[in-house]
Amino acid sequence: SSGINAEWPLRPGETLSNGRIGGRFFEFYPQRRVDIRYWLAGWIKRGVVPLATLNYQKSVRSVTEEEKSYLPKDWHHHMIYAVSYDGVHLSNPISKMKAEHFKQRIESESVIMISRDEVLGRLKGDMDYEQLKSYPEWRQMNVAGQIEVIEREEERFHSLNIPCGMKHIAIPSSMIGGITLFSHKDSENHKAIMSSEEVFLKI
Repeated sequence: SSGINAEWPLRPGETLSNGRIGGRFFEFYPQRRVDIRYWLAGWIKRGVVPLATLNYQKSVRSVTEEEKSYLPKDWHHHMIYAVSYDGVHLSNPISKMKAEHFKQRIESESVIMISRDEVLGRLKGDMDYEQLKSYPEWRQMNVAGQIEVIEREEERFHSLNIPCGMKHIAIPSSMIGGITLFSHKDSENHKAIMSSEEVFLKI
């Protein structure tokens, strides 16, 4: 697992507010049957604070080199303070993300990509492949098999100078694409959040 899970922000939110602030996490993967801009706008108008959990490893088109220089490298949390017809306005850092990019990054499976160089760095010690195979999620994604491919490619590169093709491996992540909604616990907004239906799956 990649560490912090999607519902992690709920704990510090409650702690830092001495229990006055509460929230609820809404999953957006698999894809949901909703225009997320209108969904967010409805909550923001009420005074609710949304926090997005986005996967920046999701490939999106038309991202400039300047954007790539400051974008996070994997999963990241952003507070949302506004939406507009063409984008979602975020903090951490203050920026506007195109609606199509936001949609792709929030509708992400629970996966994180690990670069080839990082994998090779961790292979310097003894690798326990049987342990990797003992976890159902890791076995399902054949993580041990992916690592073995990288090892074989390295051997061919050093012995036969055959270029390596595999740039990353994919491993399970505890993160889930979605939105956490926050409000004061003694408010009507909090009652609305807690009683709201889950966002319907897109069939």
